[in-house]
Amino acid sequence: MKTIWRAPQRLRLGKPSRPNHPGSLVSPLCALLLLAAALTAARSGAAQPAQPLGDSPAEDLFTDGLIPRIAIEIAPADMDRLRTRPRTYVSAIVREGPITYTNVSIRLKGGPGSFRPLEDRPAFTLNFGRLAEGQKFHGLKKLHLNNSVQDPTYLSEKIGRELFEAAGVPAPRAGQATVDLNRRQLGMYVLVEGIDQQFLRRYFKDTKGNLYDGHSQSDVTQGMRTNSGDDRRDRSRLKALAAAAQEPDLNQRLVALETTLDLDRFLSFLAVEVMICHWDGYALNRNNFRIYHDRQSDRMVFLPQGVDQIFQRHKIQPFPPMTGLVAKSALEIPQARERYRERLVQLLTNVFQIPVLTNHLNQIAARVQPVLATVDAQEAESYLSRVAGFRRRIQQRVNSLTAQLLSSSPAVKFDNPEILPLSAWEPKIESGHPILRKEQGNDGRTVLHIATQEFGTGSWRTKVLLDAGQYRLEGKVRLQGVKLSGENSKGGAGLRISHRKFGRKLTGDLEWTTLPFDFEVPQDHSDVELVCELRAGQGQVWFDLGSLRLIRRE
Repeated sequence: MKTIWRAPQRLRLGKPSRPNHPGSLVSPLCALLLLAAALTAARSGAAQPAQPLGDSPAEDLFTDGLIPRIAIEIAPADMDRLRTRPRTYVSAIVREGPITYTNVSIRLKGGPGSFRPLEDRPAFTLNFGRLAEGQKFHGLKKLHLNNSVQDPTYLSEKIGRELFEAAGVPAPRAGQATVDLNRRQLGMYVLVEGIDQQFLRRYFKDTKGNLYDGHSQSDVTQGMRTNSGDDRRDRSRLKALAAAAQEPDLNQRLVALETTLDLDRFLSFLAVEVMICHWDGYALNRNNFRIYHDRQSDRMVFLPQGVDQIFQRHKIQPFPPMTGLVAKSALEIPQARERYRERLVQLLTNVFQIPVLTNHLNQIAARVQPVLATVDAQEAESYLSRVAGFRRRIQQRVNSLTAQLLSSSPAVKFDNPEILPLSAWEPKIESGHPILRKEQGNDGRTVLHIATQEFGTGSWRTKVLLDAGQYRLEGKVRLQGVKLSGENSKGGAGLRISHRKFGRKLTGDLEWTTLPFDFEVPQDHSDVELVCELRAGQGQVWFDLGSLRLIRRE
């Protein structure tokens, strides 16, 4: 019996006719990728959809929506080997309906959050051509079967990867499959295209460059495994990228990064990671990425991986603190940061369109749910509600990005070069009946006046778009008869920013005095609301409009 598992011949030769599957449903090409063509109208140099150079095998799996039933058979001795050395290939038989594949190399996969042992729901890497030359599964030499333990919708990988590709970033495709192991039903899995030379050939004319594996907490300055390449010992281009990212002079750094890195693609890669809240990717966690040395351009290209936890942490800002060295280094350069901001807006406008995203999501879910019901009826009952939750998170994220990127204040420019005069203020009444007027004082000053005769809160406000740093809001203020009451013991008059308390609370009477309020902006591209406020039982306050200014501190 053991020789059957190690048979030298392939039982599947050529391309047989496809059996009927419950999940087989021909659908139009992914609406996301069609929509991405709108990017061609963007400015010169803007992100373009990733255009495959070669054939795209397995369109039935990744575009037409076929959900294959994969039965894996592993001999007892090889099961024991996987228990002791789960990352080492053993031989298996794979069946899909009447089609049988022999000499399939198989091993377990998964990171700290997704790895499961054989007796649970393990994830697998399958290589169909490693022991049987020319053998392919729907045209694929290598694929992964992910257990999706961190994504109960089985949709994150597919949606995330399509968004990367729509942004011009080469990304392995994803679909779904059901899996049995030695006649034990494991359930629904996510089927992912392997990153091998077959994949690289779709996007690069030269596929013999080094492919580096970005695993947990790895980076260009640290030990990255070389998965493939003609000269795996040659790490000169990786070292050159690391040196470019650490160049202290920003102008020289930009030149060095443009020389060693496909910077335009990299900015698209960063933008999508942030927009889909890929908190476990390269930019935010130095995990789940690959780097390919494109020898034709002699530049490095970042590729996404492990996008099974997207749209979960939707409060990630458009300019979050970066942990990946190349990401952090690039966005410290003003010109590159501005290109990144433009890329965010382009993708939000042209790709992250809620109707297209949610309709596409619904179409995939409609294919998955009936197949899921055949392997786990209980899970299938609540499946569509989980999809609805995923859909809401996408909508929340896109709405949040729209508010931050398309409705935000214009970027400010400091004079001197660290001082910004503030003249555009708008009145706001939060409670009570305070009176707010912009008026000319007896001494010729233009003032922002707030007065109240009963408990109330009124303010003058303006928004500015600021990069990370230390700032001071400063201006001259005058008070007359400002009194608190039991209802507003934390009130007073003063300067602050939205969601922060007064640095110095003023009450009573006060002649013209310069009042400072210091604050820190932790992230670039932050929309900050500046506030001149009176919160009191009675009294009035004047803010000298000509003296109000924002100072950028060292």
